[in-house]
This record gives sequence, C-alpha cells and structure tokens, in this order.
Amino acid sequence: MPLRLSVSLAAGGGVCMVADLLLAFLVADHSSSDSSLSSLIAIALGSIGALAVLAGVLLFVGIAMGRLWSWGRRRTPGTSG
Repeated sequence: MPLRLSVSLAAGGGVCMVADLLLAFLVADHSSSDSSLSSLIAIALGSIGALAVLAGVLLFVGIAMGRLWSWGRRRTPGTSG
C-alpha cells in the first residue's frame, strides 16, 4: 500500500507539472507581468507537482531503506547472534 502511494504521488506530480507547462504555454499571457491569474496558477501547479514528485521519491526511498534494513537484520538459520 505505501509503495502504491509513493508511485501515485510521483505520477500525480508529473501530471501537475505537465499541466503547468501546458497552461503556461497555451493560456498564460506572456506579454503581461508574472502576477496575472493564469501565471500564478501555472506557478502553483508547477510547485505542487515538484513537491508531489519529491514526496513520492522520498517515500519510495524510505520504503526501500526500511525493507533493506529489515532484510539485513534478518537472521539466517544456523548463525549465532
């Protein structure tokens, strides 16, 4: 379940970043200042997307490190410890 959540976060962040690029390219008025509503929405989508990708990657790495840690601590039969 957590692995699926991390992949979903990263994929959702990627979708937000693509939507950001499309919105910035197609809708945002490039002749005006950066404070127009469409520009602010594009900036927000890009930021949310980047944070979601970062959270997904960090969660994925955390899960992988936890599994590696538990695998390393598992005792093999016949060893004393």
